[in-house]
Amino acid sequence: MTARGLAAALVALLLCACSANGAPSNTDGKGYVGAGEASLTQVPPEDRIKAPVVSGPALGSDKTLTTGAYQGKVVVLNVWGSWCAPCRQEAPELQQASVERAKVAQFVGINCRDLDPAPAEAFVRAKGVTFPSIYDPKGELLLAFAGKLPMSTFPSTLVLDREGRIAARISGPISKITLVDLIDDVAAGK
Repeated sequence: MTARGLAAALVALLLCACSANGAPSNTDGKGYVGAGEASLTQVPPEDRIKAPVVSGPALGSDKTLTTGAYQGKVVVLNVWGSWCAPCRQEAPELQQASVERAKVAQFVGINCRDLDPAPAEAFVRAKGVTFPSIYDPKGELLLAFAGKLPMSTFPSTLVLDREGRIAARISGPISKITLVDLIDDVAAGK
C-alpha cells in the first residue's frame, strides 16, 4: 500500500470510529444497530426545506443516477463507505427496509471515500444490496447539504418526503424497524 493509500485508510478509520462512538444517544427506544448509538432528527412538515437534487455516476454502471428522477416518492439517501464498520452492520437492515417499502420509497446510496470503486462494488455484492448508489469518491455531493441537516457521519441517512423536502436525518447506524416507521410516517404526510 502506498503512503497516500495508507493515509486515506487511516483517515477513513478515524472518521468511521468518530461516527460510531461520538454520536448522541438514541432516544426513541426502537433498536438502532451498530457499534455506536445513532441520533435521529425529525422535521415537522411545516418546517421542512427542499433537499438538493444530487446526481452522479451509478456505482457499477456507466449510467448517471439522480434523485430528481424519484419525484413523488419518499426517497431514502444513505451515505456509506465499504471501509466503515457501522455501514457494514447497517447494510442488511437498509436492504430489508428497501424491499419492504419498495412501493412508497426509493433508496439511493451515496458511496463516499472509496477511492477505487472495486471495494464498494464488492461490498454491494457481499451484502446483497439491490438499491442503486451514486459513486462519489471525494464526498463532493455531501457539500450540497451544508446548512440543511448535513450528513457528516458515516453512515448517515436522510429521508425525503414526496415533495423532495428533508423530513428526517439519522446520524449513525439505523435499524430496519426504525427506518420503516420513519418511511411510513413520511409517506402518510407526518
